[in-house]
Amino acid sequence: MRINAIIRNDERGASGTLAAGECRELTGTTASSPIRTCFQTDRGVRPENEDACGIWEISSRDGTLTLLAVADGLGGHPAGEVASRIAVDSLYSYVRTRVEKDPVMNPADLEPLLAAGMAAANQQILARAADSHACYGMGTTLVAALLNPMGEGVIGNVGDSRAYFVGDSITRITSDHSRVQEMVDLGLLSREEADHHPLSNIVTRILGREGDSPDLFRIRLDSRILLLCSDGLNDGLTDPEILSICRGQDLAAICRDLVEHAKETSRDNVTVVVAKQG
Repeated sequence: MRINAIIRNDERGASGTLAAGECRELTGTTASSPIRTCFQTDRGVRPENEDACGIWEISSRDGTLTLLAVADGLGGHPAGEVASRIAVDSLYSYVRTRVEKDPVMNPADLEPLLAAGMAAANQQILARAADSHACYGMGTTLVAALLNPMGEGVIGNVGDSRAYFVGDSITRITSDHSRVQEMVDLGLLSREEADHHPLSNIVTRILGREGDSPDLFRIRLDSRILLLCSDGLNDGLTDPEILSICRGQDLAAICRDLVEHAKETSRDNVTVVVAKQG
């Protein structure tokens, strides 16, 4: 069992090191799995990076699972960078431990495994908040994917970090847990209007609060790119712009160009994780 790459917002990444409080661009790829992956995170215009992300290969006697995650600590709340880091670390730790004891590859089994891992991450955030006055009230979004070697698996999300399929077209897999998404669902806003609405930063589900559970989606990659991102990407780029950047490029160029173009207008940290089969 091995970690191929993990970026946390104040520690070591696959191609560099962040000192505490330092935030700069990191990129990396993994190539030892049938699922190819790449990631990039940048603090953008913000003084600190409250995003965290990770890519892991979890090996067992039945094969290798690929776990991807992006978490966005809540701005305006205490210790958002701590909450996002706990979310990705705890999710990985739970899934790894469970797979060590009971290897699974079927998407029907991966779905409850990912849900339980996200619930465990929630409990870890709540426990830290209860133990530390500085962390009281902290929270984070989380979007994660758990994939078998055939590119089958499950997506889970809490908050407004998103998952997309990108191929000939772009398809949003997840639905934001936010006030503006509720307005979209009621027909009061278009999706395009929602991304730049004054209330776009108000999320209705988070990790760091009892009772908030993830939405889950079974997926199959086929020939498409899977993109996980924090909302800083969507603050800087529209869905058609994301599609245009992803066309005809390798994964490293996609990660680099998505973040660099989003940073031109985004008001937030920007993090992307991409995956493709074969």
